[in-house]
Amino acid sequence: MAISANASILAMLKVYYKKEGIQNLLFRNSPLLKKINKERVEGKEQRFAAMYSRGGAAGGDFTAAKTQAATVAQTAEFCVTPGQLFSVYTMNAKEVAASRSNAGAYMRVGGAKMFAASESFRKTLAAALYGAGYGEICAVPTGGWEFTASTPTTITLPEDAIMKIDVGSKLVVKATRETAETSAQNTLTVNAINGTTVTVTPSGNTDATQAYIVCLAGSMSGNSPLLPVGLDGWLPVYKKRTGESWAGFIDDLFFGVYRSVNPDRLAGAFYNGTGASEAKKSCVTKLIKALRRQGSLCDMIVMNDDDFLAFSAELETTNTYFTATSTREKKTANVGFSDITAAFSTNYIENCIDDPYCPKGRFYVLSSDAVEFWGYTNADKVVNDTVEGNNPGKQDPMTMDADDKANDPLQLLVDDLFTISGGSDTVDGPATMVTLNLFGSFVVTNPSVCGVGEFYGSTDFACA
Repeated sequence: MAISANASILAMLKVYYKKEGIQNLLFRNSPLLKKINKERVEGKEQRFAAMYSRGGAAGGDFTAAKTQAATVAQTAEFCVTPGQLFSVYTMNAKEVAASRSNAGAYMRVGGAKMFAASESFRKTLAAALYGAGYGEICAVPTGGWEFTASTPTTITLPEDAIMKIDVGSKLVVKATRETAETSAQNTLTVNAINGTTVTVTPSGNTDATQAYIVCLAGSMSGNSPLLPVGLDGWLPVYKKRTGESWAGFIDDLFFGVYRSVNPDRLAGAFYNGTGASEAKKSCVTKLIKALRRQGSLCDMIVMNDDDFLAFSAELETTNTYFTATSTREKKTANVGFSDITAAFSTNYIENCIDDPYCPKGRFYVLSSDAVEFWGYTNADKVVNDTVEGNNPGKQDPMTMDADDKANDPLQLLVDDLFTISGGSDTVDGPATMVTLNLFGSFVVTNPSVCGVGEFYGSTDFACA
């Protein structure tokens, strides 16, 4: 209620601002995205070679061995081409003049827009990290959706999909991730988000079945993906890697390589949960075992935070992994493979990453020396949100106030990241447009030492 019902008294009282600046109510950013090593590259493409077979020219019979000499040192050459990502905002002179200092604004409008654009950039790049370049975020849930054109409708999305969208996002519903956006079943504009309930306005009447996939609009050009290719491209799980559909998919050319000759080496190891009774710790351990055979460091284990919670509950209940020691407060892992327990102890505990952008039901065991981002532009600057590694917390928007680009001269690449150009004319005067540019791709330089797994019952959202 008001301090007083007397209008004269109210006219004498001022507004008291208890908190300086603007608070950040957005989700945290991807800890894995920050951990991945960023390398600068140039040229039209980047190539690297990978030996996937030693051949079969060995044996006690020389004459038999020499017949197989041509099979020695089978090597594939990956030809990596860049994806791209942009985040854009505009500024006009009135906005600059009205927010020069704290006397006129909580923070300068340019700094606030820069922060919002950077956050949009980071979260979309996190979505790309777990995709294959198509902007895929989830499958349509069981039961499907019914739409009436231009009529707001509520739909339910998984929590990891909610992390990748916001009010104002545009989504496309497609038959497969490779389906061109011009052939999408429907385009949805996000109006409101309440937990996992999302209010959208569809462009058409076309309904969506559970066989369809939801992607971020603007992620394709024709039939080609535009976003950087992520883990689901390098370490695919399509069709649980079984059946003719999987064989046809893996045979498709991926950065110049046909991977069907040896998918476990050229497309990474894969473990599929065998049944509802199989514990998550069993799935993780079996994938680690497969990768240790390949010489992996196995020093990064990544899973959705919901799965991390269930995984931790398993460990606490069975006390199989973690038991208290007398020499330190940390807990030591004891998985059952005595020769590798020590190697797991520090690597596993320090680098089990709960990433809310990782699709629920899916987990990765990675070798940190084999996963990188190869970029033409300064990815490190925008990915760094001042929060160290997987620590809790999120960036204070006020830290971006000094990064206001509104008064910078027009340039193509400021800090090797920003493009400042003339925007459209508005009723309030000419506007300046600031664009965050990223060109590059996530790369798994040695797929054999990295792997992906799915806990039993998880949904494959790569393709229908």
